[in-house]
Amino acid sequence: MRDRAPKRVSGAAAPARTERIAGIELELVEKRVKRLSLRVYPPDGRVRLTVPRDTPGTVIRATVAERAEWIRTHQERFRALPQPQATLFVSGETHYVDGQPTTLQLVIGSTTGVRLEGNTLSLLATPQCDRAVREARLEAWYRRRLQAALPPLVEEWSGRMGVRPPEYRVKRMSTRWGSCNPRARRIWLNLALARRRPQLLEYVVVHELAHLRVPDHGPAFKALMSEQMPNWRRLDKELDEWPIWARTPAEPQLPPSSSQASLY
Repeated sequence: MRDRAPKRVSGAAAPARTERIAGIELELVEKRVKRLSLRVYPPDGRVRLTVPRDTPGTVIRATVAERAEWIRTHQERFRALPQPQATLFVSGETHYVDGQPTTLQLVIGSTTGVRLEGNTLSLLATPQCDRAVREARLEAWYRRRLQAALPPLVEEWSGRMGVRPPEYRVKRMSTRWGSCNPRARRIWLNLALARRRPQLLEYVVVHELAHLRVPDHGPAFKALMSEQMPNWRRLDKELDEWPIWARTPAEPQLPPSSSQASLY
């Protein structure tokens, strides 16, 4: 089947749409950006191409064709990884807290709550609490732990880096460990960090605070990170090897689990 040319859109940003280019199905987004950005997302190898408004179809097709082998390579890697497992929030499941495995114990009774005792994570629930409610209770517990850990980290590192402490919030994110809006002076941290080692939370805080001084990931940003946290590349790799969507870490021999590329 012949690949049809993507439609050009003028004016306001167009919603994402599905295109098939060079035999690759992808999500195409035209918006007010300065450069093309091509990303492949785990766990299923979804492809997203973001382009500036009014980018010619010839440029879009050429970009995908040029990177087709790169896209397929990463899709194959992701699909070879263990896929996300269903979580039922019942006794016997392994759930990680601060990077350490714990065994979930579902305690049915008249009270609700979450208790961490050694390597046992007790989830107290009433008989009426279904899976969704149990998940929400445990998520709220993780959120409180993360929110309690953030104030001293943000205060300490804001002082070290010479920036005014920004507003910070926690939310679920599917593809980012953190994000920063320098103009609004607001950073977001991924709820999944409550399951990772505290050092990884600290790294993401430093990473996002660095964006208050350097908005991009260019040489100046990397130099700032190396100055403030010399081991940041190792921590970044550790996050890459245990992706956001995975409940438990991948086996050591598996390849890195996330990848993206920006085309300039």
